[in-house]
Amino acid sequence: MAKREYNIAVKKDGKFYVGYCPEIPQARGQGNTKAEAIKDAKRAIRLCRAFLELL
Repeated sequence: MAKREYNIAVKKDGKFYVGYCPEIPQARGQGNTKAEAIKDAKRAIRLCRAFLELL
């Protein structure tokens, strides 16, 4: 898997933070803190990329 940089935007939604990747709309994460939301979104990006490589 080639290295690539993606943007992660974070916004507060109620009592949680939501991180999402504009380049891969399906890649979203959430957490109690911004850091947790970013970490979860990075995991979602990796999973989406792995799935797309299988196609």
